[in-house]
Amino acid sequence: MEMVYLLKGYVKGKLRSVYKLLLSNSSIARKYLRKSDTAGSNSLYCYGIWMKHLKYWSLLNNKTPEVVVEIGPGNSLGVGLAALISGSETLYALERTQFWNTETNIRVFDELVALFKTEKKTKKINIESVRTVDEELGFPSDILTKVYLSQCLNTERLKKIRKELSDPSNPNNAHIHSVIPWESIDAIEDNKVDYIFSHTVLQHIDDLPNTYKAMNKWLKNGGCISHKIDFKSMNTTKLWNQHWTLNDAEWQIVTGGTNLINREPLSSHLKFLEINGFEIIQEIKDSSDNELSAEDLSDKFKQLNISDLTTSGYYYYAQLKKK
Repeated sequence: MEMVYLLKGYVKGKLRSVYKLLLSNSSIARKYLRKSDTAGSNSLYCYGIWMKHLKYWSLLNNKTPEVVVEIGPGNSLGVGLAALISGSETLYALERTQFWNTETNIRVFDELVALFKTEKKTKKINIESVRTVDEELGFPSDILTKVYLSQCLNTERLKKIRKELSDPSNPNNAHIHSVIPWESIDAIEDNKVDYIFSHTVLQHIDDLPNTYKAMNKWLKNGGCISHKIDFKSMNTTKLWNQHWTLNDAEWQIVTGGTNLINREPLSSHLKFLEINGFEIIQEIKDSSDNELSAEDLSDKFKQLNISDLTTSGYYYYAQLKKK
């Protein structure tokens, strides 16, 4: 590993730590340091992400999930809000750092409502960053029928959801529960949730085994999970998969000690899915060229197989078998 990458990564990591500290403790910092056009603050992007998850949910279900969990909502609660607008009754949004502002959440909510009310736009959506590599997902009209959607868009119902955005962490909320920081497996009651989803988040989770265990505990029998995972090094190395050549000390330096990503490969996720009783219903792999050999890998990652070394991204939709 070249020294220049270690030093550049170290500096970036330290700056990242300060940045997150400011965001966590200052609404002023969140207002001026977060760009308004970033993905999570874009209502159309949030809409598209939820439509993708809802389409996969519809493979096994004929109605909107009642209780949903989003892990890592990011710049806004927008994806979860799209779920609520489309008929879900309860949202749990789990995050380590508060990235969103109340003003952003309200703006995104209002724009999402407009999208759901505009049939022409909702049926022809095509967002490049939401596509998994091979598909254009349409409007899930098998679940969101005109009659059902008109009930979801009831004015009084939407007012109640919107009101809770002024205090999404209030434990007395009926619809929105923002949990920051999320650290405990007891953050949600056992056997309460229908659907858990995330978009390029699981690679950032420090305790991945405990996260899969938590998803098993929270879900009802037959509940589902839907996750998009990015296995790349996040530009900390020259090659997309070169982070698996670094030992723990080198990784701490190149990330500035920030635990940027957990470096868990595809095989780890497949193992955790099996251990916790999940059956994969749908999967899509993003493949990239591999230039590494077994000798290049650090001792911690010597066991990686060729599938790990060539899978740079992965989407799966899985169902929890009976407990």
